[in-house]
Amino acid sequence: MGTMFFICSIFEEAGMLKVFVEEAAALASIALFVGMIAVWAQLIPQL
Repeated sequence: MGTMFFICSIFEEAGMLKVFVEEAAALASIALFVGMIAVWAQLIPQL
């Protein structure tokens, strides 16, 4: 019983980690997108 619970908790933590990684990746992509827009906004007037 204890071992099964331990394995389940490991899988649960892995799932939480996966969600955290996906959230971090989404935030990173949004940050990059906003950063690119900021760069273009500065470059376009200079052209």
